[in-house]
Amino acid sequence: MLNYEYPPLGGGTGIANRYLLKEFSKQKDLQIDLLTSSPDNYSEEKINPNIKIIRLNINKKNHQLHHQTIINLISYFIQSTIFTFKHRPDYDLIHAFSGLPGSVTAWLSGKPYLVSFRGADEPDYEPRHHLLWKIIKPLVYLIYRRARSLDANSQYLKQLVLQSFPGLKIKVINNGVDTTQFFPAKKPVNKPVILCTSRLAERKGVEYLVRAMALVPKAKLILAGTGILEPKLKQLVKQLHLSSRVKFLGMVPHDRLSSIYRQSSLFVLPSLSESQSNSLLEALATGLPVVATNIGGNPEIVNQSNGILVPSANSYALAQAIIKLLKQTSKKIDLEEKFSWQQTAKKYFQLYSRSNNF
Repeated sequence: MLNYEYPPLGGGTGIANRYLLKEFSKQKDLQIDLLTSSPDNYSEEKINPNIKIIRLNINKKNHQLHHQTIINLISYFIQSTIFTFKHRPDYDLIHAFSGLPGSVTAWLSGKPYLVSFRGADEPDYEPRHHLLWKIIKPLVYLIYRRARSLDANSQYLKQLVLQSFPGLKIKVINNGVDTTQFFPAKKPVNKPVILCTSRLAERKGVEYLVRAMALVPKAKLILAGTGILEPKLKQLVKQLHLSSRVKFLGMVPHDRLSSIYRQSSLFVLPSLSESQSNSLLEALATGLPVVATNIGGNPEIVNQSNGILVPSANSYALAQAIIKLLKQTSKKIDLEEKFSWQQTAKKYFQLYSRSNNF
């Protein structure tokens, strides 16, 4: 497996990969090495008899773990490609998470490969990759066409990729949620506590949520996550006189998040772009009503029975939806069975099995 991010680095793509490895650990005839990035030095870790994590030193030095620069990605690409060529005889199949840079390494290896689209590195998804895509798009189209299988984690992302690469056959394999970890609190929280778990980057739209809090009386906002916009957001909180009502938790280990969900009464996802949010699924599994922007894969999850969709980059609309849901009496929120890591891992294992004609 090739994935440039994995906890504690990155966000949803790494979290999804970790849950898949947990499920794959049950498949004793499946041997997996995950080649990812390190927050500091090179390391190898056997997390299970059949699964090993190899972390490459991309010079992060434990800095900005939720944000990978172009230099970080290039460093990962070069090192992962060298490693893959060196150990090429050891593997039968390569599974690349995200089109870039993993699929390029997979293609160069000459081995059969699968590509899982995760969002942030696809054309038109994130502006900072726009110039890079202009240069490499023809090559990437060739790489995608030669993959044994392509998949996206939402219908939205599938259509986004097809806009740039028409004619590709792309399956939709949803993210999952661990309901043994994320489950409702025994007693609902009566106080208005709003939770947002997100990296603090422009694409996540947290600034609009902070501004919305000035329009929501008495409620408290908990921000779990860190990122390059954290200093700017803290300054905005001071300017809006919200210091007593907005709490920055910083980077929170994922295994601690479930208890934070259960101490909240409402979840908000104010993203400007999103494929399929792990946080959104976790919030719903914990029984929280949600307010989310009407973009990306959010409408595939949020409906009238579990929350409200609002326009993106609109603090007033966020505030009105938050006020409305806080006034509603609590109700049981069910999450569809298709959003389970067991089902997701099963679908990937089937793809691996079909690709065994090496």
